[in-house]
Amino acid sequence: MKYIRIKDLVHRFILTRNFTLKRFLNLCLVFFQHSITKNSRVIGYPVELVIDPCNICVLHCPLCPTGQGRKDRIKGKMSFNDFKKIIDELGEYLYEIDLHNWGEPLLNEEIYDMICYAHKYDIKIDLSTTLNFFDEMKAERLIKSGLEHLIVSLSGTSQESYQRYHIGGKFNKVVEGTKKLIEMKKYLHISTPVITWRFLVMKHNECEIADARKMAVELGVDELEVLRIHGDMGYELYWNKKEMTKEVTDWLPYNERYNLDRMKPCNFLWVQAVINWNGSVSPCCAIYPEADDFGNIFEAGDFKKVWNNERYRNARKIIRQKRINDSDVENICARCLINSGYGIIKKNT
Repeated sequence: MKYIRIKDLVHRFILTRNFTLKRFLNLCLVFFQHSITKNSRVIGYPVELVIDPCNICVLHCPLCPTGQGRKDRIKGKMSFNDFKKIIDELGEYLYEIDLHNWGEPLLNEEIYDMICYAHKYDIKIDLSTTLNFFDEMKAERLIKSGLEHLIVSLSGTSQESYQRYHIGGKFNKVVEGTKKLIEMKKYLHISTPVITWRFLVMKHNECEIADARKMAVELGVDELEVLRIHGDMGYELYWNKKEMTKEVTDWLPYNERYNLDRMKPCNFLWVQAVINWNGSVSPCCAIYPEADDFGNIFEAGDFKKVWNNERYRNARKIIRQKRINDSDVENICARCLINSGYGIIKKNT
């Protein structure tokens, strides 16, 4: 969750269709614990979730651990029944779910049922896709599902530039899929999902930003999101800025405006969580190795048992104190603090 203005918070959490008193009281409770008391044990539930329905993808994007073919996270697809268990426990407290992380969510055949089920709880759903696995029938199901925000990942304005990063992808298929979605929204007279074209700026495509803006207008997408790359996504928390820059130098744009940025403090440990397809819980969306996860909700029996287990409580203490022991380096949150340069990290003697 980004740090935003009070006015934006009001519009996001109060003047919104999914406002309920229960959600709002839970929001106030967890934000108080994050901002004031910094409790290691959180009373309440996350306000937002990342749920990864599928961490499989047939594209081979070089800065994505899935595209690289890394083996340190088990591959698979979440079942609808497992998704339903999560929503039945947490749905009344959640404002938003990002239904994507390490793979292509549309490869999960039950993704449409998942969106529909979460929509019944009035939870805002965001989904990011490469749209390489799409057709007109899927377009209708997606528009009717209740999805509120769709991010189309398309970092190029031609097949030549697009395939430099989205290796194995088809530029025309993404464009045609986007058109189908826009046409289906008009045909069904449905205003959602809001469609965002996400354009990651890299050395080979930074000259195409103006073309992308023009093309976005012609396509009729709701917005164009021009983003800088954060480096190798599987190592964001494990390398410092100098190490990351060295590793991804061939991808960095010439314009420093779009170069790597230092990571900012996060409030994930109090207000958000990531649930992977098999129930494994990551403390944030940038953690790829499953060995650094904090537990498994399907094995534990419910989310709350993982949310306040020893690894979570220890991580919150590290963030609160900004002080680590030798044993703390086993916790990914300690390594993240050191590498991101967040605060002044002192080592106990």
